[in-house]
Amino acid sequence: MGQSWSGIKKKLEQDLLCEKLRGRVRYFITKYRKSHDDESRIAILIDKKEVVRGNIFDFYREADPISNKIRAEQKIPKRLWNGDETLYDNENNELEERVDEICINKGIIDSYLFIIALNFYLHHSITESISSTNPLVRLFAILDRRIGKRTLYKLKDKVSAQPEWLKQFYKLRLDVENIRFER
Repeated sequence: MGQSWSGIKKKLEQDLLCEKLRGRVRYFITKYRKSHDDESRIAILIDKKEVVRGNIFDFYREADPISNKIRAEQKIPKRLWNGDETLYDNENNELEERVDEICINKGIIDSYLFIIALNFYLHHSITESISSTNPLVRLFAILDRRIGKRTLYKLKDKVSAQPEWLKQFYKLRLDVENIRFER
């Protein structure tokens, strides 16, 4: 990320968050210090209630069965290391991307996916972020102060198309801006 978490957190919660949600939306990343794999836990709170959470352990408990099912259905061989070359690497990269996409849409998130989405959001335009295929990126964008009422009016019809876990963020933003939408 380049910047300290406290600096990024300040940017998310104060500089970029729409004014009406300041103090209501909080972001957390906790690193497990004694972990050899740099594991961490993420959480997003609304009004002190954890509504999005994730860690590597819960992620893989959910992701592994999805991965195994797709691997079996599509007959994708496991990645093999053969000296200087990796066999079936492309197939496995595609499988991993698909599993990540499925998991994010289900609200199964680990800190790695959170950080990737956060980096995209912080380094791309708000227009690119709000129209991203990644729901995590759209989460950051829908809460952003740069999303004005005209854009929110256009987005109100897209609430029902969002993953279930993301709908609450769209609804929250539309509610604080007094924009009516179909529930």
